Amino acid sequence: MADNTVWKAVKPFVNGGASGMVATCCIQPIDIVKVRIQLGSVGSPFGIASNIIKNEGFFTLYRGLSAGLLRQATYTTARLGIFRVITDKAKEMNKGQTLPLWQKA
Repeated sequence: MADNTVWKAVKPFVNGGASGMVATCCIQPIDIVKVRIQLGSVGSPFGIASNIIKNEGFFTLYRGLSAGLLRQATYTTARLGIFRVITDKAKEMNKGQTLPLWQKA
């Protein structure tokens, strides 16, 4: 699989999309608690999370996850995949040397 040119071209996009989706799955419960705090719930974040789980069920913390995953499947996949392609082209133009910090940004 290492010599497969299709995999080499697709790998940055797959890794970017997968990492964005995993991050969204980890952050979604925290985001739900944040929104409840913004809407006026009182108490500590852990208390608010436990009230959500007790009164509405555990999976309420993941309500709206599909929208976040769709965003990551499109936006983050493209952004991180294209970043890798552009970085590789810049290294190629720099004769294979490591890019200076001002070019990485």
